[in-house]
Amino acid sequence: MASVRILIVEDEPLIAEDLRAHLEELGYEVCAACDNALDAMAEIAAHTPDLLLLDINLGDGADGVQLAERVNAKYKVPFIFVTSHSDKATLDRVKPLRPAGFIIKPFDENVLRSQIEIALARYANDVEVNIAPSEAQRSEFVIADSIFIRDKGKLVKVPLDDIHYAQADDNYVTLHTPAKKFVITSTLAAVEEKLNSPHHLRIHRSYLVDLRQVSAVEEGYVRIGKENIPVGKTHKEALMVRIRTL
Repeated sequence: MASVRILIVEDEPLIAEDLRAHLEELGYEVCAACDNALDAMAEIAAHTPDLLLLDINLGDGADGVQLAERVNAKYKVPFIFVTSHSDKATLDRVKPLRPAGFIIKPFDENVLRSQIEIALARYANDVEVNIAPSEAQRSEFVIADSIFIRDKGKLVKVPLDDIHYAQADDNYVTLHTPAKKFVITSTLAAVEEKLNSPHHLRIHRSYLVDLRQVSAVEEGYVRIGKENIPVGKTHKEALMVRIRTL
């Protein structure tokens, strides 16, 4: 489990520190903060953030819109514009860049939290974002090699490689990782589809496992760590085929 990593690009030091304080209070990790586009591109390369908060007006040099154009051309990183300008001309200028969100200064923690969750969820699902969405998406979602989950009121990032197995119970699925268990509202079929992992395989109507974590295959079950995971009859053949190719 890891915190969501956010990069701040803001040329007003007090606002940048205010953003940092709010983000850390919400449980996010501020991996870097910078005040210009040139440094921002270097920090993105160095820290691979999950999300960018971009001020539109950055003083000298490229502004936030030009920076967003460079980010779109080189990286697959969602970004939220943070600005005090909400006029039509500004909105028309940024819409073609497909920002993942838009925050108007001044803002509070609730706005920041909801916009971040909306931004990441919609980016994950490749849905075009409205400039001022009213409701955060609550479901878990996958970006690159991690699944993002709400845990105790905050968004956490769980690398797919940390999910040793998933166990279904009615409309809930428990994701078992070395650090802890995460219970999400979902079906196992939906989790399997979202993970879309070459390493995870459905071996039972109620179990999805990471084949790399299987230490033994016995009659009717596989062993992962200290756990014996049942193998369904209809899944046995597919399991053996995959095991032989490891």
